[in-house]
Amino acid sequence: MSQFNWCWILLLWSITAWSWEEEQVIEYITAYHPILRAQRVVTSEYTPPNSIGARLKEYTAIYGRAGAGGTDYLSGESQPYTLQAGVQITIPLTSSKERRDHAIKAVEEMRSLNEMQDKIITAMGELRQAEGELTASETRLKFYTEKSQWMQKRVTDGFSDVESLWTLGQKLNEERANAEKLKIKTNSVQYQLAHQAGKQWRELLTYLEGKGALE
Repeated sequence: MSQFNWCWILLLWSITAWSWEEEQVIEYITAYHPILRAQRVVTSEYTPPNSIGARLKEYTAIYGRAGAGGTDYLSGESQPYTLQAGVQITIPLTSSKERRDHAIKAVEEMRSLNEMQDKIITAMGELRQAEGELTASETRLKFYTEKSQWMQKRVTDGFSDVESLWTLGQKLNEERANAEKLKIKTNSVQYQLAHQAGKQWRELLTYLEGKGALE
């Protein structure tokens, strides 16, 4: 099999070497994105109690106060202290405003979730493209390096001229520069995508780099 064919076999193999999965990235960012987490808390706070007991606990106030007045027949004092206690329900047991407010917050949360997932999908597409271009460049670089070594030997043995070696060397240098540029681009996109996970960005970055798993 020719060296050229081996080059493309390595290319197809290395493209599949990027081990991260889109679904896991989406789920991880959705779980840890700071804005989405905050909105889930707000929506939860606006959720109406789902039982009479919960509503009484949430919206019922117990009060008590002490004062002077009345007659204490046991002590004979004319102005003993008196105690008053009671239960005060501050809102009705059912409220359409509660349900409406909760529905508004739920819609806002869903809108933010959809917008965030669209951004995540776009960023993952950019990362996949950058990874593919880097993989192709590194494969070409490997091919040119091996061919340069082979050509060097032919020139030394007198089977090829030096000009052909120079031409190949120019391609090799150009591909090295291209691979470095694509590596920087890939790292940048990985970093930007990972930071969507808030405080958990380091774990996601490690996963995108193929150096660890998401918990």
